Amino acid sequence: MNILISGASGGIGRAVEKACRDKGWRVFSAGREDFTREGDVLPAESFDAFVFAAGVCPVAPLTKTDDELFFETMRVNCGLFLRLMREIVSRRLYSQSGMKVVAVSSVSATEGWSGGGAYCASKGALSALARALDEELSGKGISVKAIEPRHVLTKMFRETAGRMGVPESLARDPVDLAREIVAAVS
Repeated sequence: MNILISGASGGIGRAVEKACRDKGWRVFSAGREDFTREGDVLPAESFDAFVFAAGVCPVAPLTKTDDELFFETMRVNCGLFLRLMREIVSRRLYSQSGMKVVAVSSVSATEGWSGGGAYCASKGALSALARALDEELSGKGISVKAIEPRHVLTKMFRETAGRMGVPESLARDPVDLAREIVAAVS
């Protein structure tokens, strides 16, 4: 199986990459910084699965959430997924039998929290985009699913959890989430 993983430099993406390699799958992985240039960013491969795990989580109250912070969060957490899916479909970088896509969203897509306006909006947009693309691309054999985990013990969580008031004991291990994601694309 050929699998594309974006966000592989982060905790969830790295755990998914390891789980896929452990299964003997061929993995193309990249961090979000690898997708910053314009034009074709993906290799001319045929992918059986794509896991979108890139993301940022700024914590800022409304009065500190300027347009730049908001739009950059939307660009990384949702816009990058749209861009990569557009490239995959327009260049037919999916296998003849189709492709399974998992976008890692967050429970914040439907549950707000103080200081999380930009993050919550971007994850809500990502989940909605996944539902729309699933409907649009089903005829090509491409299924698109957003998963919305609550808290995952990653560097991003550790950097933001204190400001959100969430103890680490409530966060799940990214390896457990990676197993769930791998099962969804298997």
